[in-house]
Amino acid sequence: MAQARPNVSVRYVTLDVFTKERFKGNPLAIVELPFEEGSLDQQAKQRIACEFNFSETVFLYPQSSEASHRTIDIFTPTEELPFAGHPTIGTLVYLCMSASFADESKEQLLTLQTRAGPINATISGHTAAASIPHNVRLHKKPVPWRSVLNAQSSLGNVEAALSTPCPLVSIVKGMTFVLVKLPSVEYLAALTASQAPLDSVEWDQGWESFTAPYFYTIISEDEEAKHITMKVRMIEPTVGEDAATGSAASALSTYLALQKGTAGST
Repeated sequence: MAQARPNVSVRYVTLDVFTKERFKGNPLAIVELPFEEGSLDQQAKQRIACEFNFSETVFLYPQSSEASHRTIDIFTPTEELPFAGHPTIGTLVYLCMSASFADESKEQLLTLQTRAGPINATISGHTAAASIPHNVRLHKKPVPWRSVLNAQSSLGNVEAALSTPCPLVSIVKGMTFVLVKLPSVEYLAALTASQAPLDSVEWDQGWESFTAPYFYTIISEDEEAKHITMKVRMIEPTVGEDAATGSAASALSTYLALQKGTAGST
């Protein structure tokens, strides 16, 4: 139990998301709040998230008059996020196991309210599917390669191979990624988790945001089957490295679709 305010305790659970094996995947803390939104202030939530020190912590508000509507806040150890992938998936799977959705004989609807907007989901048994909100923004000014190199010194030996600026893409307002294409898996493996923060990031006006680099390399591309296979890594100083990052994957896939995607591509 975690102490939220004098004489009030809240229940929490920890999950491993994007894995079937304990202690792998992305760790997530879910704090269930037994009182109305606003009873636990932002500073208290931030302290709790910092105490867990996971890449993200979810604060799950009580069930409203509508059982099919829940509200969540998402925090890193240093700030609140409007949306993030593995906290959304982890919360939905956690709710799958709750008494409210115990009837496995039928598909049930659920709306998860985030700062970025409502996420409509379906729950059937222990399986959840969600329609992820998006407000895609390809910012006018890409991030110079020099800025990426300053943050990730392990890429110094590939500077000659990579000199083009990297696109800056927001999947929603407040969640932004620098998409860094690398020429091979070897370069991807050479990345270090202890990188410096990015500099020279210029968002479009009004789009200042949490920003992290998302490194990727294309393994194979089948034009006939319209299928691209990639390997990726997301490394950010304040949250470390995520085993998988849903929001970053959404930003990358959206960017690639806008550049050269066709109907039916995967």
